[in-house]
Amino acid sequence: MWASALIIVLGIWLAASPDIMEYGGHARISNQLVGVWMATFGAIAISECMRAVRWVNLLLGVWLVVAPFFLSYQDERACGSIAVGLAAISLALVRGTVSERFGGGWMSLWRPGVDGH
Repeated sequence: MWASALIIVLGIWLAASPDIMEYGGHARISNQLVGVWMATFGAIAISECMRAVRWVNLLLGVWLVVAPFFLSYQDERACGSIAVGLAAISLALVRGTVSERFGGGWMSLWRPGVDGH
């Protein structure tokens, strides 16, 4: 849960950084879009039954690392993007403690339940 909370903070920072640091172009668009998505998926992943959503933030982190090279903004904006991307990747890999199990997927259809059915 703490990892998802940190991802929310990183996403908010990423979305706000173009206005705070006053930059534009492709870096602005990428950081604002990815920042909002990162914060959103981080908030969803806080719920234990939706924890698998954290993998979306891993993909967003990978995009942040490679975006400066694809979108050609290799300056101080790239450093921020890469730093937040690496942090997001690291935090997305944190599984956290599992206190309950939800569902069972398709295999639950073929396994007998508690009542023997």
